Amino acid sequence: MRQTYILLFVAFISLGAFAQVPKKDKMEKHQNAHNVGHEMNKEAKAMMYADKVTTRLNLSLEQKEKIEQAQMRRLENQQDMMAEMMSESGNMGEQNSERKDRKKQIQEDFKAEMKQILSPVQYKDWLPMHERELKIKDKKDAYKVNKNKNRQKNKDSLDYNRL
Repeated sequence: MRQTYILLFVAFISLGAFAQVPKKDKMEKHQNAHNVGHEMNKEAKAMMYADKVTTRLNLSLEQKEKIEQAQMRRLENQQDMMAEMMSESGNMGEQNSERKDRKKQIQEDFKAEMKQILSPVQYKDWLPMHERELKIKDKKDAYKVNKNKNRQKNKDSLDYNRL
């Protein structure tokens, strides 16, 4: 009887060990879940933005198409800015200030385009919505920067400990 219990106990322990998912698979699944929005192309993002603004502000089809085109230009400018930043090396302080200035200019150009597309009442309703989205995006970007800094710091400390 005692041997049966021991045998059952060992069987349950071994089944639990085999049921574990390898850490690599978990990490890949986690990364794929977070990369869904990043892999979406510019056209889809522009279309989603235009749909959202159209729904909230009750726009015409002509306005929706113009907003989609303006959003595409904005996304392309941002992508160009990021590509330039990644390719350049040098003083990070200068890059940050230049990047902030360019980012601000892209936003101002987008606002000017939206002002031409929307009626004064629609623009007045759109502006707080846009500002709120920018604040949320800035918070997400700041979180990503801090997260990456902490990852690099942890990696550096692990590399140091291996020496």
